[in-house]
Amino acid sequence: MTTLKRFGITTGGAAAAASKASVIYLIRGENPKSVTIPTPIGLRIEVPVDKYERRDDKYCATVRKFAGDNPDVLDGLEIVSCSKRSSSFTIKGGEGIGVITRPGLRGEVGSKSISPTAMEMIKASVKEVTDENVEVEISVPNGRTIARNTMNPSIGIVDGISILGTTGIEYPVSDEDYMDHLRTEICVIKHSGSKSLVVAPGNVSFEIGKRMFGDIVVKIGDRVGDTIKLAEEMGFEKVTLISLPGKLVKVAAGIMNTHNKYGDARVETITYASVLAGIEVEKIRKVANSLTVSEALTYLDKEERVKVMKVVAERALKRLKSITKMSVEVIALSEEGEVLARVNEP
Repeated sequence: MTTLKRFGITTGGAAAAASKASVIYLIRGENPKSVTIPTPIGLRIEVPVDKYERRDDKYCATVRKFAGDNPDVLDGLEIVSCSKRSSSFTIKGGEGIGVITRPGLRGEVGSKSISPTAMEMIKASVKEVTDENVEVEISVPNGRTIARNTMNPSIGIVDGISILGTTGIEYPVSDEDYMDHLRTEICVIKHSGSKSLVVAPGNVSFEIGKRMFGDIVVKIGDRVGDTIKLAEEMGFEKVTLISLPGKLVKVAAGIMNTHNKYGDARVETITYASVLAGIEVEKIRKVANSLTVSEALTYLDKEERVKVMKVVAERALKRLKSITKMSVEVIALSEEGEVLARVNEP
């Protein structure tokens, strides 16, 4: 029996809700117990507001991040937005939001770690309240401390957490019960008559996969190997893995559950692929000293990225063929969603 899951909200969703609440407090003098915000996927979600307070000319609201059934060290974390009238419309990151120190991450080096999608969600939420010029500053009171328990220090983000989220909604994808959910989705696709299944680890690859393949795509989170085996058990003849570089290099390294607790050979794998692709030595050194795959790829030009990701895709294909008799295809995407490589084997 499939267990009903509790959805959470991303840090971006929580920041958008806090920002909308603080602007309502500033413009209307109201303190609603909850606010409803738009999300990039077209849904609107209602988010409780924890508290309000005045800080001189600033009107502040606090929202607690809720992780749902996802194991998340950020669950319950306070995200605060303070708004004031201004000569221009501004949204900025404050205390407890990390600073980007390495290239390849979602933002410029030296800027606060607020992803473009999260920023747009915050702007859209504020604009639902007013078109007036306001300054909105988002902070995380305990951000510096709790960031030590996240991956931020290891990828080049210092002094705080990141404000992220491609959908605004957090769905639990790492726990054991998630396989029950996947089994149900895959069963529906099977009963539609399709002999092929497309699997995508994350939101971006899932959306691109749907545009390319239609309704035979399932979002699998970290469970690459388990999903491939399940698809074979259900009688599919072909499986396609479509993925951004970060997850795909783990599969190329033979890591079939891509959650970081099961292993991490991302930089080593992208370095290996760069050698096989014939990249010059100085660039390989930069790749090898990168903290993330995204950073590594910034040191390569477009043609070199294509060559390297083709090696990664071929390696991932070989790994997947070792665990299934199905026909397998691998599609490597760039961070921007462009197809860099597409390899298959009957």
